[in-house]
Amino acid sequence: MDKEVIAVSAMDAFEKLEKVGEGTYGKVYRAREKATGKIVALKKTRLHEDEEGVPSTTLREISILRMLARDPHIVMLMDVKQGLSKDGKTVLYLVFEYMDTDVKKYIRSFRQTGDNIPPQIVKSLMYQLCKGIAFCHGHGVLH
Repeated sequence: MDKEVIAVSAMDAFEKLEKVGEGTYGKVYRAREKATGKIVALKKTRLHEDEEGVPSTTLREISILRMLARDPHIVMLMDVKQGLSKDGKTVLYLVFEYMDTDVKKYIRSFRQTGDNIPPQIVKSLMYQLCKGIAFCHGHGVLH
């Protein structure tokens, strides 16, 4: 089977629902896995292909994310899919567990209302952040 046909059909397994973020390395979509109905986060990253195919930095990032996914304080990378953009460029889709919000949005919601974050919630958030960072550091990954 042609490699391009496989790449395009790999993304047929998901239905993009909405764009939830955009950063330096790509766009993030809330999506539904068609077979299970499970909601996931799809991070679409365009590859800057070199002579070897997928850049070594991208392979290293995926390897680190897979290793770190074992910790409950770190968002889990579930899968990696290759596809083609509308203009025929190769893209990677990193399939993550979907989180309803992130710490930045959560803190912003308190600032917008003028409320203080309750101390117990601050302690809980800090504990979880420290546990996640400690796991990274314990595996030689600096964040």
